[in-house]
Amino acid sequence: MRIDVQARGFSLTHALQEAVEAEVFHCEARCPDVLAGVRVRLFDTNGPRGGNDKVCLIQASLRGRRESVVASHVDADLYRAIAGAFAKVGRGTRSVLGRSVRRRGSDAWLDAVGP
Repeated sequence: MRIDVQARGFSLTHALQEAVEAEVFHCEARCPDVLAGVRVRLFDTNGPRGGNDKVCLIQASLRGRRESVVASHVDADLYRAIAGAFAKVGRGTRSVLGRSVRRRGSDAWLDAVGP
């Protein structure tokens, strides 16, 4: 799987890279063989002024599908913004999988998606 992480306006630290990779691993564990690639963009919209301005924007490409799941989250803490955005990606991925498989009349999506 391809993981592309870029920080805009500040340096991407090793700890931030590891936080993103840990969230990708968590998503993969919940929905195995679904993600083809993940693009993550990290922003600090207010610069050094502080506040709820740290943004994590994610585009997750799904294996064997033309559609992607896109999610973002804003928080004062960048690590919480990353976790929040990946939680939304997980929900969006399960939603896309549930819709597409359900249309075929199967309940197998429940096993693939998990609780």
